[in-house]
Amino acid sequence: MALHCTIVTPEKAILDVEAERVTVPGHDGEIGILPRHARLLAKLGVGVLKVTSGGRTQELFVEGGFVQVADDKVTVLTDSAKPIQDVDVKSAESLVDELRGKGRGKEFAAAKHRYLTMKRIKDRFNRS
Repeated sequence: MALHCTIVTPEKAILDVEAERVTVPGHDGEIGILPRHARLLAKLGVGVLKVTSGGRTQELFVEGGFVQVADDKVTVLTDSAKPIQDVDVKSAESLVDELRGKGRGKEFAAAKHRYLTMKRIKDRFNRS
């Protein structure tokens, strides 16, 4: 038994595969999804989305969105989904510096959180 996993951004469908397991970065923590999972609608956080298919795991960096699980179908709607190796920590760091200089509190905090998450993920993958 398998899951049908679809990942969609505003620009295009990123992934449309049969999967054994999907792990998403929920807003409040990681959510593991296996076949026959209960129905679910959840807000995504910033982090790594993993799709295991055919014994291989694809890892994508996502920035928020929603996940819906129903009848062995996993649908992810997100603003951005990039392969881990394409994560650009330097551009996130320069955005944090720019917003810090402008004194925009809320935007600065969000950009800083995004940068720190990206950096943690990139550091983890550089060690492996």
